[in-house]
Amino acid sequence: MKKFFTLALALMGFAGVANAANVDDLAVLKHSYVLVCEDLGARPGKGALFGDGHFLDVTGGSTATNKGSIDLSVADGVLVTEAIANKYGEYGKHLNFLRLKKTQDVIAMKVTAKSKVIIFYQDNNKDDRYPVFAKDAALTEKYADGVRSERCSGEEGKPAVNVRRMEWTATDDGLVYVGDNNGDMFVSYIIIEANEAPGTPTVKVGEQTYEGGLWFREVTCKANDYTMEGTEIGIPTIVTYTTDGTAPTAASPIYQSPIKCYKDMTVKFQAFYDIAGTGTPDAGCICDNADNEANVNFLFDAPTIEANGAQVTITSPYEGAKNFVLINGDNEEETSSITLEESATVTAYSKIINGDYAEFTTKSTTKDVYVLDPIKEKKTIVVTTGTAVIDEEATATSTTGPVYKVEGGAISADKKDFFVKNLTFSVLKDEKAQYQVPEGQEIYIQMSNTNITFQVAEGDSVDVKVVCTKNSCKNLEAEDAAADKLVNGCTPDRSCYVNVSGTNYCHLDADGGVAADLKLHSEANVITFGLHAGTYTFQKYSGTGNILISSIEITPVEVDKTGISTVKNEIAKSAIFNLAGQKVSNNFKGIIVKDGKKIFK
Repeated sequence: MKKFFTLALALMGFAGVANAANVDDLAVLKHSYVLVCEDLGARPGKGALFGDGHFLDVTGGSTATNKGSIDLSVADGVLVTEAIANKYGEYGKHLNFLRLKKTQDVIAMKVTAKSKVIIFYQDNNKDDRYPVFAKDAALTEKYADGVRSERCSGEEGKPAVNVRRMEWTATDDGLVYVGDNNGDMFVSYIIIEANEAPGTPTVKVGEQTYEGGLWFREVTCKANDYTMEGTEIGIPTIVTYTTDGTAPTAASPIYQSPIKCYKDMTVKFQAFYDIAGTGTPDAGCICDNADNEANVNFLFDAPTIEANGAQVTITSPYEGAKNFVLINGDNEEETSSITLEESATVTAYSKIINGDYAEFTTKSTTKDVYVLDPIKEKKTIVVTTGTAVIDEEATATSTTGPVYKVEGGAISADKKDFFVKNLTFSVLKDEKAQYQVPEGQEIYIQMSNTNITFQVAEGDSVDVKVVCTKNSCKNLEAEDAAADKLVNGCTPDRSCYVNVSGTNYCHLDADGGVAADLKLHSEANVITFGLHAGTYTFQKYSGTGNILISSIEITPVEVDKTGISTVKNEIAKSAIFNLAGQKVSNNFKGIIVKDGKKIFK
């Protein structure tokens, strides 16, 4: 039995797959296997192999950490039987992590005839959500459904009622796609009980262990009797092994005790009949297809990044580890501390020397470190340079005319005041020129990423004014939403919002009411709100990435000698705000914030 442990991926944590795999690259599951989905750490990504090459992420998709867990060590008689707990209890408790959703989130594997597939999953309390097995990724040629366990009572000591187990047996050798019948479900374990050849040894990889200054994992093997088909007579077997990746022979070492592995490696095993009871393998007595292997991989957690202003410290939990730092993806340096001259994205990882055996690279971690001057005077961000050119590749497949891209785009954001990353631009011209603000401006900041960060000092506050284009919404031509689909009286697809550090802001009318609908409110593209002390980042509004910004003005709130804040001619002590931090009028109804106190009007 093998358990999958995630390998450290690219140091920069790339989610994409450089050389996408396909079903032809899948390793056949000819041996029993346990996939612990939570150990993946993240969705592998479209075209990525996982589980020692036995599974393929066909579509890419999502994961979750809020869908409960399943504990294979606790038998409840319904979800986890005594037999399952006895056999797989060592894998313990893990999250329902990997999402399967209709044909949207699909995985693939290759199994042998008569192999049993056991899937533990959370179905969101929907009976029509369960694993589907098919011959194609579109799930049109389905195999017969598997057998589902009953739901548990939900009593104390029992798992949640939305957790189930499905068992499905393959009728033939071949490729199997696994998706979901209707909606989404979340998988904790996929167990393959392979129809192994008689005499196949049982193999297990032990936990990663540190002892005597070295890391190792132990591989254990159990020889199994060879049983001839149609009989119950068992013939003892002898198992030989190799550690260099080659196929074992009768001349290879005989397995007698656990094998300590100090580096990533594959240990292969082969069974031989021991009819004469000599204890010595004979090349003429090889058990056909009775081989197995243990894929030994080491996984180490990333170091931590701590920042105190411009001073950055890297700390590894592993003794003797060497830490490495990259600034904005470049200039790799071995160090445990560094002082930044300006804001940057810091990436850190460590290397661990395991004696003379191996050098391990840990997972990496990334942190944005801000070295900024808080906003003390009015700052305005606009597009300063850029040229709109036709994107030939995108235009070739466009059904709506020319598609433009921006070359040489830049904005007026001083790096001392703002940390800018992932900046993208969009173009409004030709038939879209009618949405330009101001008229004649073609290039805009597109809020499709987390991109602009600034800081407000303790005790200070600022007013923010964001001017968007007249089509900054999901679909300006959307029909009026049904009454039960309106959000604050607005059609969501026509609404203009900006997201700052997870809070959505929109235009408010004179009475403090939401006026976000660009079709109903002529000024809905102008959004103003106030912010107090803190660090703030503009990011994508979840409703759409089509929020195009013409300008951002950030104006400090002035403080007079009496300590009463004023903004232009407005006395701050009489100003009231909604819970989103936007100024509203005295006619606003609901919960307001005035003089730092929450009041219900």
